[in-house]
Amino acid sequence: MSVQPPSVDSASRSRLHEGLQQVLKDNLPQQLPMGEALNQMRQLSTGARQGDALGQVVKSMLSLFSVPAKADASSVKQSIQNQLMGSGLVKGGSTTQEASQTGKQNTLQEQFGKLSQIAEQLPTEARERMQFLLQGLKSRTHSQQAASLQSWNDAPDGGIERQYRLDIPVRVSEDRVDNTEIKITQHKRPDSEELYTSEWSINMHFDLEQLGAVDARVSIQQDWQISARFWAEQRNTTEMIRDRLNSFEDQLRGTGFDVDTLLVQQGRQPREEQPAISKRLVDLHT
Repeated sequence: MSVQPPSVDSASRSRLHEGLQQVLKDNLPQQLPMGEALNQMRQLSTGARQGDALGQVVKSMLSLFSVPAKADASSVKQSIQNQLMGSGLVKGGSTTQEASQTGKQNTLQEQFGKLSQIAEQLPTEARERMQFLLQGLKSRTHSQQAASLQSWNDAPDGGIERQYRLDIPVRVSEDRVDNTEIKITQHKRPDSEELYTSEWSINMHFDLEQLGAVDARVSIQQDWQISARFWAEQRNTTEMIRDRLNSFEDQLRGTGFDVDTLLVQQGRQPREEQPAISKRLVDLHT
């Protein structure tokens, strides 16, 4: 006689993931967002004899996983794809055209391995600092992997969904990057004919030196209907975003979207809003 494992409802699964996240926070080393870690590694490379090798690896990581401040949709899409594949959040494919030609993948683990080898050759103080940065970056990656659902899961509305969390560094100047936290969710729900319709969403969080904290949530329906909402801590940032909403709407309509609502308000994104979806100018319809 075979005994079937008990089924786990959505609420229990959610509590399980929350518990796992807390365990990771309590037991893993301090997490470092990729942008912050790369900034500190670049500073470390300037004073070390092995700085050229360290700088080359950091430059390679920036080339693979970051975007310029005024990136177009294609480059943002490629960076997100590189992060998803390089972090092990999705399987298959190569992160770059060069990788596909050589049959090799430029994964984060490979980059970590190169940095670890360089760290062993650094002077004691620099080596310990590099090891601390690597440990924090690995902890961040492991936490994101645990939080990302790599298979479809039941949703409370009877649909199914999967999600991914990742960092995208944004190159704001020649010597500094800001970090963007992204949560991508694909939600499918049955319609009246029992066919699944999809909704994509992205939550994005920025901590910008001049503009302060900014959150964005964008939802994209299967029929190309889009809505977006922004939160900014600073009043001047709120007004700046509000002044640009009309041109943002024109840009979206020019791309083929049916714009539903675009809103901006001062403050932080409410906690209950965070599971919903948002995006920057990222082409996710392919």
